[in-house]
Amino acid sequence: MPQEMEPARKRKSSPVWEYFELTAHNKVRCLLCDTLLTYSNNTSSMFRHYRALHKHAQPANRPDTSQSSRKAMVDEAVVNMVIKVSQPFSVVKDVGFRELMHIMDPNYVLPSRKALKAMVDIKYQKAREQVQ
Repeated sequence: MPQEMEPARKRKSSPVWEYFELTAHNKVRCLLCDTLLTYSNNTSSMFRHYRALHKHAQPANRPDTSQSSRKAMVDEAVVNMVIKVSQPFSVVKDVGFRELMHIMDPNYVLPSRKALKAMVDIKYQKAREQVQ
């Protein structure tokens, strides 16, 4: 998979990364106002910028969701894609699909083939109960 420019552990540990993207090894861009800031391997300037200008804002390209509800939404979308376009459960092991999902959300962890099958089975059972 392609290397990310931003450090993975910092991205995961700081909620401020929801509002910024790394554009160069020492520059970040605010997703709310496109301001470029210097990045020195910490998020202090990003927090200062956010608190001063965007205290109650949400990123324009992301809904207001927690990480777990975001994962549930993406899992549901993957399940729907598998059902609607008749993909095999092994699609989650496909290199191209994994790269696409990584680009869309670097923090998202794809379910295993068995977990995906279980999710499809649950969706099927719910749909079946609604019909009866």
